[in-house]
Amino acid sequence: MKRPAVLLVFGLCILTTILLLYRIMRLGYPVLPAVSGRAFNFKFDGHIKSSGSDTTLSVALPLERPGLVISEEYFGSGSLSFSLIKKESGRYGVWTGQTGPDGEIVSYWATILVRSPVTAKLKPPVLDGYPSSISKDEQAAAEKITDRFKSLSLPNRIRSILQLAGSIRNRSPSEGHELGFIKRMDEKYDRSILLLTLFRAASIPARTVEGISLTEGVIARPLKWIDAWNGQKWESISIDGQEVIKDQASLLALTFTGTQVVHVSGGSIHDIRWDINRQIIGTWRHNYEHISRSERFLDRWSLFRLPVEFQQTFRILLLVPIGALLISILRNIIGFPTFGIFMPVLMALSFRNTGLIYGLCIFAGVILIGYTARRFLDRLRLLLVPRMSVLLTLVIVCFTLLALLGNKFGLRQVMAVGLLPFVILVMTIERFFVVVEEHGIGTALQTAAGSAAVAIITYLIISWETLQLTFFIYPELLLAIGALQILVGRYTGYRLSELFRFREFRNRS
Repeated sequence: MKRPAVLLVFGLCILTTILLLYRIMRLGYPVLPAVSGRAFNFKFDGHIKSSGSDTTLSVALPLERPGLVISEEYFGSGSLSFSLIKKESGRYGVWTGQTGPDGEIVSYWATILVRSPVTAKLKPPVLDGYPSSISKDEQAAAEKITDRFKSLSLPNRIRSILQLAGSIRNRSPSEGHELGFIKRMDEKYDRSILLLTLFRAASIPARTVEGISLTEGVIARPLKWIDAWNGQKWESISIDGQEVIKDQASLLALTFTGTQVVHVSGGSIHDIRWDINRQIIGTWRHNYEHISRSERFLDRWSLFRLPVEFQQTFRILLLVPIGALLISILRNIIGFPTFGIFMPVLMALSFRNTGLIYGLCIFAGVILIGYTARRFLDRLRLLLVPRMSVLLTLVIVCFTLLALLGNKFGLRQVMAVGLLPFVILVMTIERFFVVVEEHGIGTALQTAAGSAAVAIITYLIISWETLQLTFFIYPELLLAIGALQILVGRYTGYRLSELFRFREFRNRS
């Protein structure tokens, strides 16, 4: 192979690899786009009642984070006014106003899409002070106990603190003053205060978090846990079990730093509940929500930014080069006979509307009728262009009759014949007639069968939704397809069919 072709193929492959790695490693694109994430319907309900004055209800709402997208939010407020407020501690829905004597039902709905988080390096948090209720003596005692952990890495330091705090539960061997201090702290304060104190004494950034678990069911009260910084990310720690929560992706944080999830003033709220239901959602929707909200350069130029009515067209259009590559391989390397170069690809595209079986039957029927008409026209000795015009008219008449029959018998696939490439069919009829005249009916049927086989294979490829999604998300893969087409174009060896065709010569030699 000549050097310019090698360099071009190598350059296209390198460029494709760079773009793919950038999307996956920096933008958080899925390695396998067809593997969908999880989706949940999130709903909050509460019955609020005023106590003679204006009532204000504040409810913490889900927060977006890497790997979690909030979409399709709806609010129900009745006669109350609603506003959305964003603070450092979280995002809140605030209902205000005067309720009637029977109160009002307030509600919030959202769709939550959970995907693999972006593996970007997070900024280390600032080490906060001790909880306000901890005295100076207690701070000094905690620092003395945890001083031996300062030389450990943050992950090992976290686990050492959890083992120390769990000594009163597990009764593991410990120094007397340590066990006594932890017992007193546990009895005097909330368990979360104990953990926050020990983490602060060991110079580990930590915070209290309230939220819910993304598991199907009805929840009457939010969960509470502690996030501890391990040097790269936050680790969620169970307050009751005093251990790192394994499935941290199932936790949906609502508030930080001790802020209440639900707070009401000037009234009361009853029948609070959160409903979590798993939702079946397509992989296209998952990737659309993930990419359409991003402001990265490549995301802003993604095909998902196209209007929805045009996306369907490009889902198929992007796979046409694969069909062209397939035809190149089947014709130049294997030796499949076909009528024309791109006719099988166009037929495969039309099969998406007619269906494979109906499409093949229509294709065979029109070719048969057209060949019969072509033999009759040969007797009239018409010129080429008028003869082709007559065949075109005949093909359109056949399509019209099939559409009428389809409407009569309720066969929508037959009514879609208008989408078949009728101009290509006219050329195919002419080629079929010429091959019959020059090489016989056997060769003509063999070529027609080869064209149908290539069309079927191409149809199966372009109908594969996983492949559609992959090329739609990573259109740079077309560069790699172009590189393969160049490699096939440089092939000058024997076709596989020729090795079989001339096997007798090989045996004689």
